[in-house]
Amino acid sequence: MTKRLIEIDDELLEAAQRELGTSGVSDTVRVALRNASAMGARAREIEWLTGGGLESMQDPEQRGEVWR
Repeated sequence: MTKRLIEIDDELLEAAQRELGTSGVSDTVRVALRNASAMGARAREIEWLTGGGLESMQDPEQRGEVWR
């Protein structure tokens, strides 16, 4: 873990703390970064699903292979 010195807008920090249910600066930043990372992963998964990511599950034989 790397310690960093950054400037943070106080009003934005307070708004984020209310939304995230955090109290300290470190906790707020940590949760916000974790949420941003998860949001990106969810967006990529949705893109994969809407792009036909589960097409192989339509074929019963291929579906059976996935679950073995």
